[in-house]
Amino acid sequence: MRTEKIAAVLLAAGTSSRFGEEDKLMADLRGKPVAAHTLETVASMAFAELIAVVRPIEFAPVLHRKLDRRGYTILVNDRPEDGISSSIVRAVEHVLPDEKIRGILICLADMPDVPPSHYNRICLAAEDIRSVVASTDSFSSSPPAFIGRKHFPELLALKGDQGARALLSHGLQIETTGAILHDIDTPEDLTGRKSVTPD
Repeated sequence: MRTEKIAAVLLAAGTSSRFGEEDKLMADLRGKPVAAHTLETVASMAFAELIAVVRPIEFAPVLHRKLDRRGYTILVNDRPEDGISSSIVRAVEHVLPDEKIRGILICLADMPDVPPSHYNRICLAAEDIRSVVASTDSFSSSPPAFIGRKHFPELLALKGDQGARALLSHGLQIETTGAILHDIDTPEDLTGRKSVTPD
């Protein structure tokens, strides 16, 4: 499916509880915040709409500014403690009225090393509104992932921090390396990522 029919949804409302006091999305990685790597890569592609689900501006002022500058529609999740599902629900509620959007591409702001080529592979593998396409490191299914419009009612019923994991596990799996799908959860996760340049 062409990216022009897909809304990119950047999930960036997590509480960074395992990272300590600092906001992991603002932690420095190769000269810019972790989240900047992802939001810039996604914004460089021709999606129908760029959507970011974030914490209220008082908790993430720099992130709000960066997203605004890159043309994202900013949706605030004021209950991030309800888990990733609450962010997905907000995004789906936003795109639901727009029939032109055939599905969403879920991207995680704490996955800084996913290249445009992998996002493209996910989108191209999606055939229609029934498609579900996930990433895999050959062990588990994860975002980035495409979920077609037909599954929006199922997404709206999600609860907790498992997100759409069950749905993704039954979808088409696009394999890539664990390095590309590496997410930042703890300060230690930044170690060794300083010089990574994904293909």
